[in-house]
Amino acid sequence: MATGTRATGRPRAKPEAERLRHPTEVRRRLVIESARDLIADKGLFNVKVRDISEACSVSPGTIVYHFRNLEEVLWEVVKAETADFYVPLQESAKGSGDTVAELLTFLSGLFKDDADTRRHWLIWLDFWAAAAREDSYGEWMNSHYEGWRLALQEIAERGVEQGVFACEDPAAFAIETAALVDGLAAQCYSRRSRISVAQAREQLVRCVAKRLNIRSS
Repeated sequence: MATGTRATGRPRAKPEAERLRHPTEVRRRLVIESARDLIADKGLFNVKVRDISEACSVSPGTIVYHFRNLEEVLWEVVKAETADFYVPLQESAKGSGDTVAELLTFLSGLFKDDADTRRHWLIWLDFWAAAAREDSYGEWMNSHYEGWRLALQEIAERGVEQGVFACEDPAAFAIETAALVDGLAAQCYSRRSRISVAQAREQLVRCVAKRLNIRSS
């Protein structure tokens, strides 16, 4: 019989001395990463502690040790997913010195047909429903939207100053664009969508270009 294997064929638990120890923040991050795909697949509030423990190969007790409850795991997943999705996208759009390219590159990057982008939107759309019913979720979501709208408003104002955008009300543009992004995402990332991700991306860029009077080069 192979060492470390029970008669049933299932691996036995490692002795305490052989288990890999992680600092608390590293362990929390591993749990959050493992929970992401589960949440995207099963839904934000259909995932249980045991599901997560199986996905990251730790005991349910380990998860309870590092998180107060399941709600905290779900909450941390949403926050991590939002930061990990938007920050790299914003950074990749900067540095060109071209305000038009920066805006359109960033907006286009919100709509990709890859697993990470799809996962982000599935988690975020689930969080919408939670924010509509729970004050703490709603408060956090609205703070996120304030930052998102401010970023859009600032780039619109910068483009107007540079003479590459025409926009009488950058604040209104920001509200409209944020709503357009979410509305298109809800349509193209839903199950059995009739609108493709590419169509949503093209529609977003076309609407923003028209709104800001951006001329194609």
